[in-house]
Amino acid sequence: MRIFLFLFLLFPLQLFSAPDVKATDFSGDYKQGMSSYKDKDFETSYELFSKIYLDKLSDVKFNFYFARSAYETGHYENAIAAFERVQILDPSNIRNRLEMGRTYFMLKMYEDSENAFKDVLENQSLPQNIRINLELALSRISKVQQKSFTYATVTLDILYDSNINYGSIDDYYYGGGKLGKVKEISDTALQGYAKIVNIYDIGNKNGFSIKNTISAYLKDYTSDDAYDLKFFAYTPSLLYQETHFTAELLLGLDTLILGKEKYLSTIYLQPKLELNHSTTTRSLMYIKYQSKKFEQEKQRDLDANKYEVAYGLQQILSPRSFAQGNLIASADRKKGGNDIYVDFDEIKVNVKYANQLTIDYSLDLFAQMRGREYKDYSNGFESTREEVGAFVSANFTIKLINKLNFKLSTTYQYVDSNQDRFSYQKYTASAGLVKTF
Repeated sequence: MRIFLFLFLLFPLQLFSAPDVKATDFSGDYKQGMSSYKDKDFETSYELFSKIYLDKLSDVKFNFYFARSAYETGHYENAIAAFERVQILDPSNIRNRLEMGRTYFMLKMYEDSENAFKDVLENQSLPQNIRINLELALSRISKVQQKSFTYATVTLDILYDSNINYGSIDDYYYGGGKLGKVKEISDTALQGYAKIVNIYDIGNKNGFSIKNTISAYLKDYTSDDAYDLKFFAYTPSLLYQETHFTAELLLGLDTLILGKEKYLSTIYLQPKLELNHSTTTRSLMYIKYQSKKFEQEKQRDLDANKYEVAYGLQQILSPRSFAQGNLIASADRKKGGNDIYVDFDEIKVNVKYANQLTIDYSLDLFAQMRGREYKDYSNGFESTREEVGAFVSANFTIKLINKLNFKLSTTYQYVDSNQDRFSYQKYTASAGLVKTF
């Protein structure tokens, strides 16, 4: 139990950086207190800050460091009062809301603690590793309350897609003859996404938790029913958390329905590891094996094994923003068929930036470059297939009411292939609602 409490109380420090250690007045007790705080001498910083806090009630940075000093020295009532002042003065400060959550926990105000963490969890721009840390914290609160933690997210929006069939950019040659380009088909669609997560802390003297995730995605085009999609997935995982790392072992089962026919089923195993280098910097790594099975007899030659390895570096830039870069290498290998478009190697490099601009508005940006090289020779195209591609996206979220957001999204994708049939570009735009439960 002591280990569980120790881990729980430490984890928020590794989620978002604190405000910049810059004060508006570095004279006297303030200056000495800040020096003691940076040296982690919280007893001294609390004593000094206590003398002057009545003159600093509107100073966001002072109140945050005063609250942190109060928390570290066990003065939880004074800590929560200072954190609440920061909340009033700077309501979009995600780090402060996390600190409030763990202070409420120490005061045995479990419902307030749960609500604080859920408020942060509602942020759609949270990176996945920070979301997992929040889920673990909420599962531990739920354990104190003798229950497991469950939450759900539902998204419903309208989408425009300029090229649902990945039509080619230009004419192309095949078998020595010129063929007309595949004409792009554009359409609108209604799409929905739902995810239910249940996480249960099974640790007594360890940091183990069990997480179950069920998700579903549906896309219903207005005119071209043949491109309608339905995707269902179940992902159980085992998590283990220590102070400086979090490990997760996932098992994934999913199926894809295209039009009205079952199209593809996969199963995968994915170990993941997050290493915390500091309170603002962490590495994220995983390896993945996936078995792909195509359900239609005429596509069985596409059955493949996929191998993937990835490394990411995440930097917390401020209490409300982060940036993350990832390098992903993968290889698809045929299981025994003779389709020439199965065996290929791929490299992806991407970066994501997210910012909780205000309490009501957030923005996240994503950009990716990829290169792909197929192994088998195509007589018709007189070469092996090689291509490079780029993908960018932007999402803008507006909070309407508690647990209900309005989201605007747009994407652009471009692929240049030496086999012109596979060169294409497309863009999408969508608008819809995101509801959390």
